[in-house]
Amino acid sequence: MEFKLDQQQETEIKTYVLDVVKDAIKQATTANKPYLNRKEIAQYFGVADSTISYWASLGMPVAVIDGRKLYGKQSITNWLKSHEMPSIKAK
Repeated sequence: MEFKLDQQQETEIKTYVLDVVKDAIKQATTANKPYLNRKEIAQYFGVADSTISYWASLGMPVAVIDGRKLYGKQSITNWLKSHEMPSIKAK
């Protein structure tokens, strides 16, 4: 089977594949890091950057070193687990 793509389609596919590969490399490099910056931790948990700031205002653990905020993956996971509640089934 053979596909014919115009230049724009080919460029779009190349850009998409390149973005997927870049994301995979970034995830692989952050996988072994126990502490991440706000953007990385937001991506790790699949939430917006602003959600991380909001969670921090609710008491989520944050390490501050020389004014730089770092977020521990395990600490935040434990913090989230401590806030879990059983779901209420609708009657």
